Amino acid sequence: MLLRVQHETRLTYTNEVSETVFEIRMGPPSEDDQTCLGYRLRINPSAPVTVYQDGFSNRVDLFNVYRPYRELLIRATSVVRTHRAAGEPRLAEIPFDPEAEEFQAVEALEYRLPSKLVNPSPEMTAFLEAIPRPTGTLLDAVSQLMDATRARLIYEKKVTSARTPVGEALALGRGVCQDFAHLFLGACRGFGLAARYVSGYIHEPGEIATHAWCQIWAGRNGWVDVDPTRGHIVDDGYVRIALGRDYLDVPPNRGIYRGRAEESINVAVKVEPISRVPTDWGEWSEGSEAPWSAASWIQSGRQSPRGRMSQMQSQSNFRQQQGQQQQ
Repeated sequence: MLLRVQHETRLTYTNEVSETVFEIRMGPPSEDDQTCLGYRLRINPSAPVTVYQDGFSNRVDLFNVYRPYRELLIRATSVVRTHRAAGEPRLAEIPFDPEAEEFQAVEALEYRLPSKLVNPSPEMTAFLEAIPRPTGTLLDAVSQLMDATRARLIYEKKVTSARTPVGEALALGRGVCQDFAHLFLGACRGFGLAARYVSGYIHEPGEIATHAWCQIWAGRNGWVDVDPTRGHIVDDGYVRIALGRDYLDVPPNRGIYRGRAEESINVAVKVEPISRVPTDWGEWSEGSEAPWSAASWIQSGRQSPRGRMSQMQSQSNFRQQQGQQQQ
């Protein structure tokens, strides 16, 4: 499947801010399941971009905006061809035996451990104790844990944030795709399976934000993508951007700025199939609106002088930018 992804992030401020240090993870990698045929990034105010790989081999675009501004606009456009192998057979041929040698691979061990947002809690312990130990194949186990996740959480927006830990989402009983992904990760790790968080996009009508799902280590068959929010194995309608232990390793945007202002973030995402790579797919005229900007979701917040900053950031009047919750 050939897909064009357009992702617009607009940060606005009630007063001028400056000295921004900003990083984004919006560039799709080329790998076994997909090939990135092009990626374009536009930033206003303009700034030079440095590209590097983080500790999980995700592409990161880093830039600084020193001069004062009241609006920061980031538009990322990519064209990706997906060619994902069917996941069900790769899971079905592996017995569920987390202690088997093939589940002890070095590249998977880190993803069996707790992480900042998928950490032990009374709510998580109770959730795991209510699940019968899986048996059969790895596909049977994954299906059972996805069903348990979907039975425990109700999909609802605006009840959790980008930094909500899994225990809090369990206490609420509600959340969005990143909460479903965190709970599924906790379930897998609780039964000894290596599982990691995936940030990306999905081609589905009505989706206007980034999406989150998971990968399961399937021993000799490597990593297999599963979507606990929708309860199925991932297909060619998904485009991967980044992966890590949980959301905090893969945020689409992260940064700090200097200034005292209220910040709001407006995000719009459009994923569409195309028949060929267009010659002008990454072109927007300066100051124009993307044709899909009306389909967006907004999260706003009043930030206090301290907010979530460290003491050092507070003393220097630097503030942390809002992250995009994956829905």
